[in-house]
Amino acid sequence: MPETRTPGQFPNGARIMDYFLGGSENLPVDRTAAEGAVKLLPGAPLGTRSNRRFLARAVRAAGRRGIGQFLDLGSGIPAVEATHEVAPGARVVYVDNDPVVEDIARRLLAGAPRGTTAYVHADVRDAQAVLSAPAVKEVLDFSQPVAVLFGAVLHFVTDAGDPYGLVEQYKQPLAPGSLVVVTHSSNDYVSAPVQAATDRLYGTFRIELASRTRAQITRFVDTEGWEVLKPGVVSVNEWETEQERASDADYRTSREDAAGFAAVAVKS
Repeated sequence: MPETRTPGQFPNGARIMDYFLGGSENLPVDRTAAEGAVKLLPGAPLGTRSNRRFLARAVRAAGRRGIGQFLDLGSGIPAVEATHEVAPGARVVYVDNDPVVEDIARRLLAGAPRGTTAYVHADVRDAQAVLSAPAVKEVLDFSQPVAVLFGAVLHFVTDAGDPYGLVEQYKQPLAPGSLVVVTHSSNDYVSAPVQAATDRLYGTFRIELASRTRAQITRFVDTEGWEVLKPGVVSVNEWETEQERASDADYRTSREDAAGFAAVAVKS
């Protein structure tokens, strides 16, 4: 989510995530930076993959509820297990403010039928700008249920940015039956050395990470008029549904490697 006007000769956070996910939208400089990050945080690739697998399960769970519209906030590169791939035929809008993501996303989505999949270059922290964007209005019908995805993005909104008020701005226009999907960094299961390494890594990119407790993360979803779906607010690698268990790969990911919580809530 943070603005990163990164020339091609420098590593880019979104491309590094793509590398961790096994994607092809990354450069040698990103792979070198990624390997350096792994030396500090060996569990980073596992945590990244676990987060993406959770989002895929949540998207499929939304589909089973009849939801075919998704607003993917702070999406990163829409490549490996991207929302429109997990939910073919759905209407999807990706939002990010990284110009590197914009260039790649517009290329990847160029062949999508008009009115079904779009990219909006905007800062997630400006909810009104996002919600009023022409592409959002063209693709999504807010009179019907929409799933709003906050995948690993809210921990980039510091307390000074009023993260709870921000989420409420996105919730307000949603129709009953809509979903809010959240993953969020937390140090609840993280050792002090790993926490220190995380701080050093993000400090290298001059990114402030607002890690929050499970109770603080629960506040995003457990609000009046919303019901948190089973299994509740749990470690990212442990969220599953009755129809779809977490994969063996997720169970091999420790809570410390997952380094955060996941939750899905429905509007009543």
